[in-house]
Amino acid sequence: MKEYSSILKSKKKINGGLNMKNLAYIFMIFCAVSLPLAAAAGDPNEYMVNLESLNDSGVTGTAWITVTDGKYLTVEIEATGLEPGKPHPQHIHGLNKPPAKNSTCPTPEADADGDGIVSVGEGLPYYGPIILPLIPFDLVDEDGNLSYFGTFTIRPNEFQPLHKRTVVLHGLTVGDTYVPSTPVACGEIINLE
Repeated sequence: MKEYSSILKSKKKINGGLNMKNLAYIFMIFCAVSLPLAAAAGDPNEYMVNLESLNDSGVTGTAWITVTDGKYLTVEIEATGLEPGKPHPQHIHGLNKPPAKNSTCPTPEADADGDGIVSVGEGLPYYGPIILPLIPFDLVDEDGNLSYFGTFTIRPNEFQPLHKRTVVLHGLTVGDTYVPSTPVACGEIINLE
């Protein structure tokens, strides 16, 4: 009998002292951690962008961004003051070097060559390279209004932290030439939660 009880004691040590009480604690911790994460995975994260004019374009607008299930990114843009009948590329831009820096919109002082226009290249140090082209680049209506809607499948956290990114609208006639890359409006992405 003494030999049998020593086997039971060594078996408890081998199992690391796992008993029903310890298993219950482990289960409660698992539920406390995983259930909120599972619920949050289905809840959309919502963002907003106030698009303000660049290069005296007069373009303004608002964008709404929703990330659902960590893999669907939906963008809606309403903007006015754009040149009618022209394509106006729009993108999410970001400074990607770790750690992620906060993208901002350039000021007129970014005009390094003094030509009166902040070019896409002069704006890059502020808002960074394109991380998502918001395609298709729709033509605006005859009144210069843009209504854009697009949904993209992304890798989880691909553009995170999204609140450190910007949305930039492009396309301006400079002199007598329409330059589709010239920035006309920009806004920082704001987390609404």
